[in-house]
Amino acid sequence: MPGHECFLCRRPFQFGPQPYLGMQVKVWGIWVCNDCYAAQRGGIVSALHPNLVEHLKAKAITADYDDHGWICRSLEDLEAS
Repeated sequence: MPGHECFLCRRPFQFGPQPYLGMQVKVWGIWVCNDCYAAQRGGIVSALHPNLVEHLKAKAITADYDDHGWICRSLEDLEAS
């Protein structure tokens, strides 16, 4: 079973051939499971995911933050393959 590990929750998830239980955020260079993606609809709480903040800093990736300090996510960042 092909799979990946979710960058946010660290759980493995299946990614094809059927079902596809996650997605790649290519601009950030990470994979996230569908559960974490759905749970972070309003943005990713940086305090709960310091590993993502460190990853973005290490890769010199500039993320957008909202008024609450949450990392904004956008559907344009996603790639399903």
